[in-house]
Amino acid sequence: MEGIKKYYKHMIHMRYFIAHLVTIGLKNQFRRSKLGILWTFISPLCLTAIMGVVFSVAFHYELKDYLPYVLSGILFWDLFTKSFVAGSSTIMGFDSFIRQCNHPITLYTLSNSLLFTSSFLIAMIALVIMTIFTSPVYIVIGLASLPLTILIYAIFSWSGTTISSFIGVQFRDFPMAATLMLQVMWYLSPVFLQEDLFMKNPILYTWFTINPITHMLNLIRKPFLHGCFPSIVDYTFSICFVAVMAVIAFWVNKKKEKNAIFYL
Repeated sequence: MEGIKKYYKHMIHMRYFIAHLVTIGLKNQFRRSKLGILWTFISPLCLTAIMGVVFSVAFHYELKDYLPYVLSGILFWDLFTKSFVAGSSTIMGFDSFIRQCNHPITLYTLSNSLLFTSSFLIAMIALVIMTIFTSPVYIVIGLASLPLTILIYAIFSWSGTTISSFIGVQFRDFPMAATLMLQVMWYLSPVFLQEDLFMKNPILYTWFTINPITHMLNLIRKPFLHGCFPSIVDYTFSICFVAVMAVIAFWVNKKKEKNAIFYL
């Protein structure tokens, strides 16, 4: 227990270095770009417009209600995929620091997860703007529920990035395999498909109700799309899912951290 306290005390001591890594990451992401950080919410808005028009025609959805649904799904899914795909190259990306400095590896996974979460938070401006135009009365509840949601998402991203980074440094094919697996999850989760399509099949609907992604999405969908706080069930599923991820990340880090440098 004393060793764990010392480990995380060191992490707190390095907080300015972590903030510097996040800042540098954001700057490098948009270096030499004319629009810069604006791409963070321009890109999901454009993708939302394309998917919204196509699927609203195909499934006879009301465009006004469907566009915020798709946008919220895209924003969360971007954070989800970055944590497991981009996050898997974290250790390799910081190999020069890891070789020279005796810092905890979770320091680097934390900086990358904060980078992903910061990008998500900036992209949320797009959903806020859309909500102002479609359902302005929901804004207050949406913004009030956002801090806890961001905290849950940030812990999830850190856990996912930590797990994937240790797998990725040992198995270099992991990012490609993870992309394929996440593509399957994309179609089996309500990222852009609405609940009524899952209800047509009892097995799919059972999966819909127990799928943690459904409840993680509800953390932003219920406040911004329906004007109500997420239910206890949504918070319970989300927190339990993130807690399991955090425990796995802690175990993986404890087992693999000392040997990670040998795979660089």
